[in-house]
Amino acid sequence: MLTIQLPTLLVCFVAGVVILGRWKEASKGAIWALLGFGLATILCIAIPVAQAGLQELMKHGSWTTAERTSVFVGVGFLWSVLRAVTYALLLVAVFAGRSISASPSLSP
Repeated sequence: MLTIQLPTLLVCFVAGVVILGRWKEASKGAIWALLGFGLATILCIAIPVAQAGLQELMKHGSWTTAERTSVFVGVGFLWSVLRAVTYALLLVAVFAGRSISASPSLSP
């Protein structure tokens, strides 16, 4: 399952190297981008490991199909929320530290 995550892990690693390499000339958004890519990296590892662990736990327990379904739906929702936080951090990174420019006037 970790093999499936390799493209995302590679992008997160390269992004982290670029952000850290250009830290001095980066805007305030760099920390937000680093947090976003860092969380994405953690999730790429945590999701497959947690899912494999849950499957193993449920295989050896006396879980009903309904209970298994409920657990996987709940965990899936949690992963979705954490992915959304990743995107929110990257969105903040795009706009953090930008100066507000004056609107151009429409009068001739």
